[in-house]
Amino acid sequence: MSGQWKEWTNMPTYFIRSLLAFGLFLCLSACQLDANSAASNPMDAPNDLIPEKKFVSLLYEMNLLEGARTGNTLLGDSIPLSQFYQSLYQAFDVQPEQVKSSFSYYHSDPQKMATYYQWIIDSLRIDVQILSTSTGSKSDEPDANN
Repeated sequence: MSGQWKEWTNMPTYFIRSLLAFGLFLCLSACQLDANSAASNPMDAPNDLIPEKKFVSLLYEMNLLEGARTGNTLLGDSIPLSQFYQSLYQAFDVQPEQVKSSFSYYHSDPQKMATYYQWIIDSLRIDVQILSTSTGSKSDEPDANN
């Protein structure tokens, strides 16, 4: 049991590092934009475009899955990653093709995607702080002096 706990306590740090590397990649990609390029999205929106807020929330959840990924499964689990994605898509009421087309659309505007990923990174930092505080806190333990 303690071996599994160590895996889970190390996951946020590994996940944050992975996400920061991915965010850095996106930022560097955005820096390669031509100075004369338009700031708006050059692609036409697909008919089944996932609304922006819903897409960013979905992207956040997808990054959580990817951060816990070990090959084709999640840390400490034998369920295939594809099943987690199917559950995630059901929870967001989206189809895989809809996610792909929305992903392509939103990623065609690197500046906006850099903003989305910055929000995701900031949200993950907050989540890690909350988890670190709650696991390091002794307020849940009964007071031995009473």
